[in-house]
Order: sequence, then structure tokens, then C-alpha cells
Amino acid sequence: MRPLSTEASSQAEGPITPASGRFDPFDPTYVLDPYPILAGLRASEPVFFSPVVGSWVVTRFETVKAVLRDAQHYSAMLASDPLTPLCPHARSIFADAGFNVPPLLVNNDPPSHTHYRAFFGAPLQRERMQTLKPFIQETVDAYLDRLAAGPNPADLVAGLTWDVPALVLFKLLGVPAQDVQQVKNWASSRVVMTWGRPTEAEQVSLSTGAVEYYRYSQALVQQKFENPADDYLSDLIRLRADDDAQATLHEIAAIAFNLLFAGHETTSSAAANMFKALLPDRALWGKVCRGEQAAAPVVDEALRMDPPVQAWRRQAKEAVVLDGVSIPAGGRLLLAFASANHDPDQFPSPDAFIPGRRNALQQVSFGAGTHFCLGAPLARLELEVTLQRVAARLPGLALVPGQEFPYTPNTSFRALRRLMVTW
Repeated sequence: MRPLSTEASSQAEGPITPASGRFDPFDPTYVLDPYPILAGLRASEPVFFSPVVGSWVVTRFETVKAVLRDAQHYSAMLASDPLTPLCPHARSIFADAGFNVPPLLVNNDPPSHTHYRAFFGAPLQRERMQTLKPFIQETVDAYLDRLAAGPNPADLVAGLTWDVPALVLFKLLGVPAQDVQQVKNWASSRVVMTWGRPTEAEQVSLSTGAVEYYRYSQALVQQKFENPADDYLSDLIRLRADDDAQATLHEIAAIAFNLLFAGHETTSSAAANMFKALLPDRALWGKVCRGEQAAAPVVDEALRMDPPVQAWRRQAKEAVVLDGVSIPAGGRLLLAFASANHDPDQFPSPDAFIPGRRNALQQVSFGAGTHFCLGAPLARLELEVTLQRVAARLPGLALVPGQEFPYTPNTSFRALRRLMVTW
């Protein structure tokens, strides 16, 4: 995140077409269900300029994936810049605190991205991920115990999917479990500050929280430096071997800051979205509960069907043409993952939930190319274990009919805040 160098996306200009007026990711209708709107846009104008976000919106699967794979012509440096430019007061809060989160992974380009990805990805081997499986199972079961003993109906987000991914991540990073609520609150605030439309007053409050979040990350890494343990951050410190050319402690703290958000927020959303998509199909849910349907294909289809990351940003390094539309050098792109995953040219019957699609893994829910999500294996493992344990423990689980589905309005994250269920 580079809050002090952000340029106003609202200052960007482009051709106004019919699609320009039809796309508003903050409109309540779009927030509730973006897929019909995206389908119409993809069919009529697959690439168009949106004055609402100051970006060219890219909707076709092949085009989205091509941009993601082309680090030569498209930069990721603005990926986590605030969409809404920060007001002077908020900027001063960051400046006075010495806030400095350098671009390393998601908002960085080769060649330095290549080095940092290799370094920070080295400890995330399959063996370490698999060692977390018993902890994931125990944690899910503990939450299901409380859920089953409580009132019925209940909120599955509050009772299960909100906390569990954070606890798993905290186990990986070596963070005290009692800090989960505070860190989750910081993470949710970051969604609004970076990808939403906060007012100036909200920006001031959110900036203060971001500084606290940043200092927490710094203190955590310093603690690991002084007392290394069996966790990811300690592994990085050992791997660094006091060599700043590998990574500085400041850079490791920056990764902690980013992972404490990205490492669980998206998985929380993916879990809630999975149950929302799956539970209405009672025949399919029954097969999952009886062991007749494997969990992995259900997880893959849920990620395609309603991805937790709905869109991501790139910037054209030079003038380019996408699907016949000219985009100038410096043009900002909003890559609509949600649309790409529903492109019928790639996924037949895209609005149907069909586990076992032959090309399900071609989806872009975890990105593609050099920036493919390092945490994808852990996210999939968590979702599979959660699905298996819920199916075994609560086979009668069903959505409460007639409920509303509240989402946090923003450009990029499909964050369901409540999912009422009965069993």
C-alpha cells in the first residue's frame, strides 16, 4: 500500500460509452449480484472506460488472463493503492507515523518481485501447509461445537467462517490467538480504505487504525527476531541469516502487515460464499454429506462461481489495444475476475454450480502468471477441511429462506457479512 503516492483515479479520463454508465461497483444492485450486469457488459463492450473508478474495465476471460500473465506491458505497482485518494489529514497521519510498507509482492514488478517471491515463498512448502491440517480440523470442530450448542438459526459467518481462517493464519505466523478480533477488525477496515469510498472522516479513523496495524506487525517481527519459534515469520528470519540483501527486517514486517490481511480475509469470504452457493442445491449437499461428492471439486467450483476477489488492478506501461479498445500508456485497468470466471466461452453454463468441470482450475480467482497467489494451497486446504467437517457434523445445514445477503461495498472483495443457517 502506497497511500502517500496515490494519484486520484477520478482524474483519469477515457471515452464515455453506453457501458460506462451501466457499471457502478458501489450500486446496491451490483453489490448484491454483479453477475447479470457483468454478463451484459461482457457481451456488449468487453472492455470499456468507467469514470466511476477511473479505469478501463476488462471482462473477458482470455483478455483478463493475458493481462495477468504479461508483466512486460502491465504493471502491478498500483494494485493496493487506495481507490479514493486520501485527504490531507489522513495523509498526515501516515506521514507523522513514518508509515512505510514497500512494494514487495502483490504490488511489485519484476525483477525485484521475482527475488521477493522466491524468498517469501520458500517456507510455504506443501509439507508446512499439511502440518496445519490437524489444527484446522480441531479449530473447525471447536467452532461447530459452539454453533450447535447455540441458538438455531445462527449466523454462519459469525459462528464459523469469520474467525477460523484468521486463527489458522495466526498459527502459521505465530500470532497469539487472543489477537484475532483486533486483527480482523483492522483487516476489514483496510478493505474499505483501499478499495472502497470512505468519507474524509472515515479516512482519518481508518488511517489511525492502519498505523496501529503497521506498528503491531513491526513489533511482532521484532519479537520473532529476538525469540524465534516454529512459525513462518521465524522461518523468514532464519532464512534471511542477517543478510539484508535477502530481505530486511522492515520488509519482513511489511509482509506480516500484508499477510495479516490477505492471508485470511479472502479465505473467510470464500468459505461464506461457498456455503451460500452450495446449500440451496439439496441433492448436491446430500452427496457431499454422504461422501459421494469429493470436497476438492466443490471448493474449486465455489471459487469460480463466486470468487472472494472480484477484481484486481493493473496499469498499462505503454499504449495497448485490448479487445479492439485503445488504452493509453498509464491507463488503469480493473480486471474483472468475477466476469472472467463466468465467461461462457471458457466455462459453459457459467451460472450453474457444477463441481468437476474439466477446466475448473483455469479460473482466475487466485490470479495468474508471476503474481499467482502464494497462499492458494493453504486456502484450498482450509476450505476443503471446513466443508468436510461441516458436512459430517451438520448434514441438515440449510439457508434460512428469505434472508438478505449484506456485502461490503468495494471494487474488489466479495465479503459477505452475514449468512443465516439452520440445521
